[in-house]
Amino acid sequence: MPGVNKVGDDIGLPEFSAETRRVRVLETTESLINIVRGVLAVRPLIDALEHPVSVFPAASVNRVADASEREQNLARLEKFLNRAATRIGAPQFKMCSDVPSSRHSVFELAVSQRLIGEHPGLGGDVLLETDAADEIIEEGIAGSFDREFFRAKLESFDGALLRVYAAGDRQKKAVLLVSACGMPAKLCERWVQLLGKDYFVITWESRLLFEEPANLESFAFDVNAQVSDLFAVMDHFGVPAAHLMGLCGGAVIAVSAAAARPERVSSLSLWHGDYELGPGCPKTKHQKDMKAFMSAAAMGRPQAEQIHKLFSQNTLKNFSSELAHLVLYPYANAELLYRYGKSNGNIMNTDVTPLLAKVAQPTLVVTSGDDNTAHPEGSKRVAELLPNARLQVVPHGDHLSLFSAAPDVTEIAMRFLALEGC
Repeated sequence: MPGVNKVGDDIGLPEFSAETRRVRVLETTESLINIVRGVLAVRPLIDALEHPVSVFPAASVNRVADASEREQNLARLEKFLNRAATRIGAPQFKMCSDVPSSRHSVFELAVSQRLIGEHPGLGGDVLLETDAADEIIEEGIAGSFDREFFRAKLESFDGALLRVYAAGDRQKKAVLLVSACGMPAKLCERWVQLLGKDYFVITWESRLLFEEPANLESFAFDVNAQVSDLFAVMDHFGVPAAHLMGLCGGAVIAVSAAAARPERVSSLSLWHGDYELGPGCPKTKHQKDMKAFMSAAAMGRPQAEQIHKLFSQNTLKNFSSELAHLVLYPYANAELLYRYGKSNGNIMNTDVTPLLAKVAQPTLVVTSGDDNTAHPEGSKRVAELLPNARLQVVPHGDHLSLFSAAPDVTEIAMRFLALEGC
């Protein structure tokens, strides 16, 4: 790896053998590359937080006995973080030497968890500020979501700016990922990587939640607007028809799009859909609470401000440590929460029952027996009402595990796409 020898010279471990020095250099370099990738991963969230963003060190750093040495390590780590942030164009960070307290937000903890975690090789005897830092940073950026996949911005039907992403060969059949409302595209990274091998895969990020409009109140947040965004994305890439893969609330957008313009949708797969099907269909406690939460946040900015203050460090326990920095994005500040309440609230309140008979395309409906996020009965009801659907109930899984794209789930997706085509 470029710069490794120089890193070894800078670390300065004369008491170790050459082999030990080599291993330590590789461990340190790998850890720093992981930190750079972490900066890229948390970018959506830190963009929405106050700057500089507080970061808390791993326990291994705080265990260094000598206080002076510990402070020097933290200063070097902060300098490296900010060197990487500057290269990436991200906001700056501030390393904290104290442990997290109630005055620190759940969002800062999620950032720290993803950035630092317990990476090896960040102890007291490792020099984080090296002449090879820029090469290490470039190594971390290489192969990242931001570097690997095509990114662009487009104006939707009403002028709202959308961030769009694509991977794979444009000559191949198209798969449009319709992700959960308000979530960064990086949440679907594993699906994009997988599908991009065999298909032209495209996706986008929800309107008004990632790009700042000049006159917010003139734009619509409803399902019809979000469906129009879907077709604007397809038009941007010159895709006449595509398979729609709807995840969570994205399943509602996918169904609505297929009903509105069936000639543009060749087939669908609906994964752990969060559906409104009237009072006769059961909902989980999460669905009921979330619906009320979205309605309250959408009432106005003062209400969203009050709700935002209720987020505590305990909130982090509800999210996978692997995905928390992404899933928490639409809650990052009161303004985002207000817009999210309007966008996602519209999705959650749209009864899809009248639409289902109009969706004749081959459709795969997937849920699990123990999904306590979106009630599996909703997916079962949707599969019954769709004219050309098959239902797949896997033993375990929910919304967050779905985004991990485990082999058993991806096998189901790829088999359906191979059989039904796009």
